[in-house]
Amino acid sequence: MARSKKTPFQPWETKTGGMEQRYIRLGNSQLLDQSIRGLGDKAFRLYAYMRLDSGGRREFEMPYARIRQLMPISRPAIKAAVTELEQAGLIEVAENNANLRKPNLYRFSTVWRTGEMGKAVKGQ
Repeated sequence: MARSKKTPFQPWETKTGGMEQRYIRLGNSQLLDQSIRGLGDKAFRLYAYMRLDSGGRREFEMPYARIRQLMPISRPAIKAAVTELEQAGLIEVAENNANLRKPNLYRFSTVWRTGEMGKAVKGQ
């Protein structure tokens, strides 16, 4: 059943006056988990932007151009942040489309919940 009443944001939470088109939810247990707390600043920011851009979907595309628009960092820094998120068990690459010159398809993972970091990366 869909919610009928939307709760406006507090004045310190928004710039738009109470309502937002998109926002992210981070549960207390996830935010305080070592998988999130152990992230570097670029990886954490990228994760937040991925959550925002995904629009609540589990699978999503995040082109390098979009990441560079949000975070003006180099390609190697983006790749390192993505790898860090994979190793933390927060995301996985659902489709690697590098050879097709298309954005990769990512998926939010639940591997972070098991505490088995590093096993989310394919091939391990």
